[in-house]
Amino acid sequence: MDNIISEIVEIIHHNQSLIDIEMAMDTYFMEILSQLFSKALERIDLELILDYKDKGFEIDRIEERTVQFSFGPVVLKRRRMRKKGEKSIVPLDIAIGLEKHKRYSPLVEMKAVTLASDSVYRKASDAIELLTPLSISHGAIHSMTQRIGETIQKWTDEAPLHDETSIRDKKKVPVLFIEGDGLLLKGSKENRPQLHRVQIHEGVTVNSKRPELINILLFESTESSRKAFERAGKWLEKKYDLRDTIVISNSDGGSGYERDKFDAIIGQTKRHEHFRDPYHVNRKIKERLSFDKQMASAMIRAVRLYDQAQIEAVLNTTLSRIDDDIKEKDYIENVYKLDQYIQRNWESIKPIRMRGLPVQKGLGVCESNHRPFSYRMKHQGRGFTKKGAGNLAAVISARRNGSFLEILTTELPVLKEEGNNQFKSAVRNALKKGKVQPSRGAVTGRIANYGPTSSPMGRLAGMFR
Repeated sequence: MDNIISEIVEIIHHNQSLIDIEMAMDTYFMEILSQLFSKALERIDLELILDYKDKGFEIDRIEERTVQFSFGPVVLKRRRMRKKGEKSIVPLDIAIGLEKHKRYSPLVEMKAVTLASDSVYRKASDAIELLTPLSISHGAIHSMTQRIGETIQKWTDEAPLHDETSIRDKKKVPVLFIEGDGLLLKGSKENRPQLHRVQIHEGVTVNSKRPELINILLFESTESSRKAFERAGKWLEKKYDLRDTIVISNSDGGSGYERDKFDAIIGQTKRHEHFRDPYHVNRKIKERLSFDKQMASAMIRAVRLYDQAQIEAVLNTTLSRIDDDIKEKDYIENVYKLDQYIQRNWESIKPIRMRGLPVQKGLGVCESNHRPFSYRMKHQGRGFTKKGAGNLAAVISARRNGSFLEILTTELPVLKEEGNNQFKSAVRNALKKGKVQPSRGAVTGRIANYGPTSSPMGRLAGMFR
């Protein structure tokens, strides 16, 4: 400790400003941490190879490998073991789950991908270089994002299948909201990927005057809306018992988001109320009556009041106000199409306040929850392939669901039972050998002699005179 303090004082002495001092300290502590961590892993490596020696392996050579950790680059010195008739192995790499040719630690990758899910890859690279001792190219961050995105999608599909929770232990809620919608992304002219999304939540709460969704779960797919609903259905079955739950669903009614798609994933419920999203209903009205904005506003009010007579009156008034001979036919056709749309969706556009439900808020939030996806994937001028968009969207969903760290931790090879036990045993043995008793310094004393010089103690004392 005294040596470290002396070296820090030396750094302060040789630098002229606080910025220079802090930059030098960054480098100093990075080197210290890297060296200490390297020596600790080397000590564990020496314990790991003992088990392999008992199995007939012998040391082939010592190999060095540099891995970038969050606190800086670490040079790993570890033993490669070989045995006749078998492939050579590196016990330390197996124990800590370090894959072949991998240059970055799992935590570094997790942080890099987290940044990449909020901003473009080049910006994420710049941020890492500015705030850490690391330098990661935007291409490397892109590769990390794609690999981790694939891992997340695989985990999302498979994790519910291994759940053995009995139905009596599953969550029971009075009301559950399910919404679905699609988001068209930028891509090539021939192939623009569409992000299909399904989200689940238990209602709305107010936190510091700001509404928040309760226990939100997001699911996505660039393959199809069916795939997004399939994922949502698996997790509904895993988490909830809906037999005494009122399920409220909402969508724009587009292809792949009809009521029957929600019916297919919820199973048995106390009651299911489906809504046509008001935002999309209003947009449809404005689109059909774009030639008469006054009547479009009147129609939106009539639909909001759920008044059939008033709707008919607005339609008739709109027809009587058409006076453009050139486009009269098109305008009339739009009015009749709007009438058909309203009648076809009449049950679904009934307002929530008229349905006798125990809640009055929580609908129409899927559109606003597009923002984490649209801001990163649509509003920054970037194009995507279907596969690339799906992997990035999976990362965003996992972060929003709060499962990002859980997924990455679960998928680490080190946590497999056999390797984990072996690693823990090596660490315990290294701890035993690594403990050093603190020095008590030089002990001073004297030989007491209170007897005659002819006694044994007297003769011993005489020898030192």
